[in-house]
Order: sequence, then structure tokens, then C-alpha cells
Amino acid sequence: MAPNGTPNGKSTNDHDYVLGRDFLASCRLNLQHYLMVEDLGYHVHPSITIKPGMKVADVATGTGVWMIDLAPKYPDVSFHGFDIDLAQAPNPEWLPDNAKLDVLDLLKPVPEEFVGQFDYVHVRLLMYVIREDPTPILSNLIKLLKPGGVLQWVDMDHPTHRFDKARPEYSTKYLELAGTWPSTLASEDNRMDPRWVGKLASYYKKQGLQILADDHKYRDKYHLGYYCEAAFMAWEEFKSKMSDEHAAQYDEILKKARQELEQAKRGISINMEIRVVVGRKPQ
Repeated sequence: MAPNGTPNGKSTNDHDYVLGRDFLASCRLNLQHYLMVEDLGYHVHPSITIKPGMKVADVATGTGVWMIDLAPKYPDVSFHGFDIDLAQAPNPEWLPDNAKLDVLDLLKPVPEEFVGQFDYVHVRLLMYVIREDPTPILSNLIKLLKPGGVLQWVDMDHPTHRFDKARPEYSTKYLELAGTWPSTLASEDNRMDPRWVGKLASYYKKQGLQILADDHKYRDKYHLGYYCEAAFMAWEEFKSKMSDEHAAQYDEILKKARQELEQAKRGISINMEIRVVVGRKPQ
């Protein structure tokens, strides 16, 4: 889950959010989290050192899983999760003692109480929230930072997507269509083909951040089968937000894509680069 938004910088309602917020959507987010941590090898980028007394913001926290993983390991650090909708987050009573949650819309001015309060801001998976220009959201993320604070942004770079096969003879015709067809529905949502992630470091520089890291890598083949499961979950969420006519058309594509997957004995999967950009705010 992440803040809703449109290219013109105005907030949208829940209907306009291209993914879901139900139990299955939460399961998908948690699966994506653990797979991403395994592929990257970390929660916190190696260029960042967490020290006692630090204040950490987890923006677009979703289910809160990143923050909840880390908080018990750093009992002397304060963790603050933010999202426009906390429906997928756990009950506050079940949070670690050093963690809390608040509502925050990144497309609106940052409340004064949060400006300049955090040593480290983590944000992730806004690829289907921002269509063209991440500057408005990036500017607000920077406002959360103290002077000298660091921002870690992790996202999937959609234009790098490809379909990997365990064997070259496996067909991916309908899997590829499942992955690309939603982006053709510009009349329904024009955020389905994000192109900004690969240029994120350049946006950092324009906002005056010092680049500490700009890393990108494809997912490991050992996890591709699990990523394909997460992809199908996301595609079903896309379908739930389409018009009846388009949903019926997409459902037929998904049925044939599942058949391809079964015929290949789960030996085909979508893959795309994970990009991690870390920047420091000037003192």
C-alpha cells in the first residue's frame, strides 16, 4: 500500500488506487517484502548505519512489515510508520514498543510536527502511484529528514521487465500480455507504465541530495516462482479496478497465462530490476 496520487499532484480516492487493500493484497505485500529482502540481502542499505537514538520513518508502510521486522532489533531507535490508509497495518497494540503509526498523504503539505524530525526515511514500491514525475513526493520525503539525514527508496523498474524461462521452448505469450495489457488502458489509469524509477537518482540530485548509492539488480532465479505468484495476485487486483468490459477481457488473458504456467511446470516468471537509491540531505 502507498499514497494514492495522479500525475497532476492531486490526491485520489480509493477507487483510483490501482491495487487492492484487502487481506490478499496484504499477503502479496508481505510476500514481496520477504522476497525483496532475500534478493537484496538487507532491510537497510549498507551505506546507512543505524545508531541508538535515531528516528526512522517508514513511509508508505502498508502492512508495516519492514518497520516491524527492524524495531525489535533496534530497541534504542524510534520507528514511525506512515501511510495514507492504515487499513492494512496491524493493530497498534501489537506494534513493538518503539514503533507507532500515523496517517500521512505525501501529496499534501507535510504536517509541521513531522518536518525535519527523522534521521532516516525509508520508502518503497510507489511504482504504480507516480506516473511521470516523483518530484512532489520526493520533496515531501526530504522535508521529513533532519539536515544530514538519509533517504532510502526501493522500487521496481517496470521498463526493465522481462520473462525468464527455465527452458527456452516454454511459451510466455499470454504471461507477457498479462504483464503489459493493463498499461494499454490509458483511459482507466495512466500510472500502469511507470518510467521514472530508472531516473530516480537524477531526481535526487535535482533536489540537492548527495547520492550514496544507486543500485539495481534482477531478481535471483531461486525466487522467480514466488515472484510469479505475487505477480498473479497483483494482476487480479488490477482486474478488480477495471471496468466490467475490460475486466472480462483481462480475465481471459489471465486464464491463458495460468495455463502457460502450468504447462511449463511453473518454469516461467516475470522478472524486473529492483532499484535502490540512497541519498543524504545537506547539513
